[in-house]
Parts: sequence; structure tokens; C-alpha cells
Amino acid sequence: MLNYGAKIAIEMGYPCLILHDVDLIPINTGNIYGCSKTPRHMSSSLDTFRYNLPYLTLFGGAVAILSSQFKQVNGMSNKFYGWGAEDDDFYRRLITNGITPYRFSPEISRYTMLPHVKEIASSERFTVLAQGSEQHKVDGLSSLSDESVIKQEDLYTHIFAS
Repeated sequence: MLNYGAKIAIEMGYPCLILHDVDLIPINTGNIYGCSKTPRHMSSSLDTFRYNLPYLTLFGGAVAILSSQFKQVNGMSNKFYGWGAEDDDFYRRLITNGITPYRFSPEISRYTMLPHVKEIASSERFTVLAQGSEQHKVDGLSSLSDESVIKQEDLYTHIFAS
């Protein structure tokens, strides 16, 4: 779904994309919601992980990235369903394209996760992840279905995608 939102934002001329899980709330107001020359992992310090980064290649939750960089890596994979590994694949897409993301300090990058029922982890996630860079050019923004309906509301845009 992030690809659909990103595609529409890019078509509307937005130079910066904030890819954000709906269950994350920033704690520190110093965490800038904007882009710089390098993609930034905004939510690297989550309460659910006791404010520790579980692994160095984690790149999800809340991310700031230039539209041009998102297009360069062909967005995110469309093959991941349920929970798991799409963020790892996105990180690999960046690295494969010579783009190294960065993080603010853990104090600035603090988020809390709203309580919710956890999604079931996809049993196929590691298989899709293992396909790696051979899929990056053909799976992503370039492989989105054109079957979407956009409904503009006063305070938000609703995107219906199949």
C-alpha cells in the first residue's frame, strides 16, 4: 500500500515522502518530519524494543526519503503480505543502489507503538526476501496495478487499490 501512496504523491509533485506505520506515535518533537539528501530511519528507538535498535539493517516504521530516491530503487516490494521482511527488502534496495540511510540519535528517534492485535507473520517472507536484488527492478513501483480509485476528502485522500 505504501507504493500506491508514494506513486500518487510523486505524481502530485511532492519531493519528499514520509512512509509511516499508523501505529507509531513520535515522542520527541525534535524528530523532523522532512527529507534531507539521505533517507532517514525516523523511528529507530521504539518502546516495544525498550528503545534499542534490534538490528542495524532495520529500516521501517517511519522513514523519510526523497521521491527521486524512492523511484530510483523502484519503491518497495509488492510481494510481501502480512507482517515481516518488507522493511529489510527496502533497506537492501537502498544499499544495492548505493544509498546509505542514516538515523538521528535514539533520544530524538523515540516512538511509542499503539496497542493493537499483532498481524500474523507471513510464512513466505523469507522466501521473497531471499530472491533479493534480482526482483528489485521488476517488483515495486513499476509493477503496480493501475486499478486504483482516488477519493479526495477535505483532510485526507482515500486510495482504493486492488
